[in-house]
Amino acid sequence: TALPDSDFAEGLGGLSGALPIAMATVAEAQAETLQSTADGGKEHRGHLCISPRWSHQHTPRNVQEQGDGWPPRTVAACSARKVNAAAAASACEQRIVTLGVLYYNSPALLHNIMRGWATWPESLAQQFHFTVVDDCSTSEHSALSVVRANKPMYPIRVLTIQPPKIAWNDVGALNLLMHTATTCWAMRLDADVVVTPQAARGLLGLAERSDIDSVHMFNRENIGSVHPANWLFHRQAYWRAGGSDEDFAGSYGYVDAQLGWMLSQSGAKFRRHRDVNLTQVPSQLQRRLQHYPANFSKDSTHNLELHLRKQKGLAPLPTLYLRFRWHANTVTKRVRRP
Repeated sequence: TALPDSDFAEGLGGLSGALPIAMATVAEAQAETLQSTADGGKEHRGHLCISPRWSHQHTPRNVQEQGDGWPPRTVAACSARKVNAAAAASACEQRIVTLGVLYYNSPALLHNIMRGWATWPESLAQQFHFTVVDDCSTSEHSALSVVRANKPMYPIRVLTIQPPKIAWNDVGALNLLMHTATTCWAMRLDADVVVTPQAARGLLGLAERSDIDSVHMFNRENIGSVHPANWLFHRQAYWRAGGSDEDFAGSYGYVDAQLGWMLSQSGAKFRRHRDVNLTQVPSQLQRRLQHYPANFSKDSTHNLELHLRKQKGLAPLPTLYLRFRWHANTVTKRVRRP
């Protein structure tokens, strides 16, 4: 993570004097083609190109016309059908929460998550959409193979980013999760974090009673501190802030700090919850269970400098999202037998 959780959460308030961020809104997108693949998934090609950009200094009329930061759309959805973004925003599924696991080359961790999901009562699981975003894992560690091997009781959607592999592309994976989510509220999860049934009920309660500007942070019960990156946020607030900045992909670090700054600048309010507890795999065990290539450097110098430059307005905010191809598969529900 970019900063220690205490420094990160407390530091958000100190960024109010920074320049207002430029908000990405929909104008045009390159065409996106869908084609069937051998495993039944859909392959998505092409980028989502977003322009022009505007800031909070623009008039409310311009904000309304541009859809108030609604996420990037394809030519077919945006240009041809002329979808009204504001209406689409209100049409998201209010009573269901998306749980999205960002995954890379760590099958044991994903097995652990899915064993946890299997203990959920059906009445609880029906209030969630379960998604795993595989950030271009090697074939022997693919998320799709892990999910299929677990024969899940509930439908699991697997989004698989295709080669070439982009190092440290959790920013792109999170954008893909939020782009495909149909629910108003979504929870980003690292592969080493487990949501218990009790915590899941807490998430549902927060989603039901929170305004869209709330970004929720949660305690790690076995560590005793708030997790600095696994947040529950509203889809509209996420895209209003500009989403995750994929300029940070390829180098390590500061992606959480950048997203937190962008959310804060767009009016989001971070809220800590020590009564909703996540369970995190201890870091020493986590490192043994993740299979990162040897050339994946954790030198964060580049991203720190980029983060500071973007805060000062010396580097542009992104207008290009989902800089990769991906497949979408749903592993269907296993039939319960009496």
